Amino acid sequence: MRELVRGCAVLLLLLVAGLCAPPLAAQSLQAELLLTQDDLDGPPASAPVLARVDAGARGRVARVVLPQRVGSYWLRLTTDAAIAPGEDTLLVLEGAQGLGPVTFYPPAAEPRVVRESGQGGSQLLRRGWVLSLPSGWPAASVAYLRVNGMTTQPLRLRLASAGEIAHGQRTHARYAIAAFTVLMLMAVAMLGIYVAFRDLLYLSYAGYLTAAGIHALLLSGDAGEIWGLANLAAYGATGNWAMATLAVALQLVFTWRFLELDRLLPRGAIAVKVLFWAHLALLATLLFGGARVHGWYYLVGNALLICTVPVLLAVAVLAWQRGATYASYYLLGWTPLFAVAALAASNQLGLVNAPWAERALPLAAVIESAVLALALSQHAANRHRIAVLAQQTLGRDPLTGALNREALEQMLESWHQLGSLGARSYGVLQLDLDRFGEINERYGRAVGDAVLQQALVRIRAVLRPDDTIARMPGDGFAVVTNCPPEDCHHLARRVADSFALRPFRIDGHEIAVSVSIGMASSQRGESVPALLARTAQALRSARGVGRNTVSMDLPGRESALIGEARESASSAF
Repeated sequence: MRELVRGCAVLLLLLVAGLCAPPLAAQSLQAELLLTQDDLDGPPASAPVLARVDAGARGRVARVVLPQRVGSYWLRLTTDAAIAPGEDTLLVLEGAQGLGPVTFYPPAAEPRVVRESGQGGSQLLRRGWVLSLPSGWPAASVAYLRVNGMTTQPLRLRLASAGEIAHGQRTHARYAIAAFTVLMLMAVAMLGIYVAFRDLLYLSYAGYLTAAGIHALLLSGDAGEIWGLANLAAYGATGNWAMATLAVALQLVFTWRFLELDRLLPRGAIAVKVLFWAHLALLATLLFGGARVHGWYYLVGNALLICTVPVLLAVAVLAWQRGATYASYYLLGWTPLFAVAALAASNQLGLVNAPWAERALPLAAVIESAVLALALSQHAANRHRIAVLAQQTLGRDPLTGALNREALEQMLESWHQLGSLGARSYGVLQLDLDRFGEINERYGRAVGDAVLQQALVRIRAVLRPDDTIARMPGDGFAVVTNCPPEDCHHLARRVADSFALRPFRIDGHEIAVSVSIGMASSQRGESVPALLARTAQALRSARGVGRNTVSMDLPGRESALIGEARESASSAF
């Protein structure tokens, strides 16, 4: 036991000694930004130091913030420990893609121009510059870097081995490929839903997912190895920025339709459309300008993105406050992605130091797509449910073959679940045959049943293919139509006039039948029982006036008569 205690004490002393001992000497990279007035062809013999940055231990990053200027920047680099020739050590430079090629003056070696990876440079680093040291780095030697172009993004310099660079590259590539695969699978699913329902909502989201997935793959640098994307990757920054701008533009189209801004927030819809056309104009400038606009394109694009994010969040919050059913999904899915995208854009502009934000974009996009895919799947399921209810033979009235009241209420519940997600305003019409009891008493029950059957045929004759009719208890019918209130009024008027045009001919009898119609349009957040109650109230108002009268329920007010009583064929609509 004593020996065990003694051994533990020795280990503890060794651990404390190791923690308290000074660190071993390690290579430390220092970068000095030189103040030069003229665009020199070679390293300046002497120049004031504008900024000095020390990376610290090997592997750490020296972050150099560049001043706003047009022309070249000169960096003087030193290290406090010599690097032997042939040693596996490389100088890594990361910065904005708009910088283009850099001129490197390695210690004790000839200068050379190094293009960015993917455009003739080293494949160890897909987005940046890998600068080799052919003669090593002798003690007290100096290296120079000449960086062209105007940029707001800080330069990041570090020393690393080829193995470290390759490991980091492959990790990022696998991560980006996984994100690309998930986004493309969801895009295919959305495209399938679009084919089924022909709604631009699904198509715009499928396009956004495709553009976002390709952008993530282009960032990883592996797009050049994939068939079909190699040509796009060959365009370098042009192709990458084009996919990013296209993704934002399609996201704006999706936002406009997803939140039903035309109905809920007309001004918000205008703001989103203005942003859409601004991004589209920026994309057209890039496609026509190519490399000629690289010097300023990413500045304008990132600034526009930073302005877009708060507008979209504000619009989503307002839509949620006004009862948009699926706005909560939008906020849950898009808020993290918006935050990461804004940080990445701010990092590009040099406003914050968040180099990790760009690498986090694919993960944020996958999380967002999962949340929105859930919302869109619910929307598609409700639309499918409506289509099935309209076509199925179950739940139908045995006399007329129309849907019964229970099936109608299920359909209305489905419309209610659609909420603001791509569903236009819909209306419900309740029709009641005037004095139908007198027809049964005078002509018999069989004739009355025939009148109901012919009434159904006459109503269907003026409906659209996607309108739905159901038999209500007693001598009434109900129609569900997907249209704004003014179109519902016109439809109700056509139905009333179809009864006034000519009498019913049954078993040699000519029977004049009129109809009273009550109608109401759906309101945001309104339950199905409340909608049917408003429709029934409007029907009672129509009955109280007379034959072939249409009454519409106005929320917050008494039902308003919007049609005059018509009893003759000469007064047809």
